[in-house]
Amino acid sequence: MKVPIVAIVLSAALGVAYAQAPAAKPSTTPKAAPHRVTPPLGVRSECAEAVGLCVLIPAGWQRLGNIFDDLGFVVAEPRAGDASTWPQLSVAAIDVPPRIGGGAPSLDALVDIVLTPDGTFTSAETQQRSRLLLNGADAEVLRVKLHDNATGADSIEQVALIAGEEGLVYSIALRCPPQDFARLDPIFQRAIHSWSIKDDAPAQQSKPKPETEKK
Repeated sequence: MKVPIVAIVLSAALGVAYAQAPAAKPSTTPKAAPHRVTPPLGVRSECAEAVGLCVLIPAGWQRLGNIFDDLGFVVAEPRAGDASTWPQLSVAAIDVPPRIGGGAPSLDALVDIVLTPDGTFTSAETQQRSRLLLNGADAEVLRVKLHDNATGADSIEQVALIAGEEGLVYSIALRCPPQDFARLDPIFQRAIHSWSIKDDAPAQQSKPKPETEKK
């Protein structure tokens, strides 16, 4: 199972970029979206149970496993061949440490971290970057075309970063071959517009630890 590179870069960069500052809560937090109980026909709700983060995905997609110490998960569209090559959607909660000097980093700053060259990508081309509201929460959506010189393969990664409560950022990312993007983009759009937090989510009693505190 391969986690979308954008999600990996974001979580890894956050663990380093703000590690020197003590944890702090932002002064204001958006309300979580209401939990959708009955998904439409052909769609199911899939959740990261540790934080109660849920999205709607196609009923036929397969859950490949959990990521980031169970703070997220990866689902994929089954097809012939190795599961690591299937189009994948990753959903995760990331606890964002404050910037040095205090204050939570903006979504703009987090997107800039993702786009900062660090050797992870062979090459990357930003195709789209936009701001919007998703179920009442501020969000930024980024689409990047990646090229791996070693394999000659191209891929598209599209990620939504959503401002959650108490310093959390919710990441929903799609990775697929360029030729599949037009067909799969509606699935990504449905996922990001359907995000919700369960009323009984464990995250409401205890926040997940920042990446820098995990062993």
